[in-house]
Amino acid sequence: MKAVILAGGLGKRLRKVVRDKPKSMAPVLGKPFLQYQIEQLKKYN
Repeated sequence: MKAVILAGGLGKRLRKVVRDKPKSMAPVLGKPFLQYQIEQLKKYN
């Protein structure tokens, strides 16, 4: 299976949380948000 994760943009409204990182790297319960998406893709092949 192939997948595309659309994760662009700096997230101006999240600037206090992510500073100079993309919004997909915003921490959620100690992990970047993007990591949760990747883990779900791996789980369901």
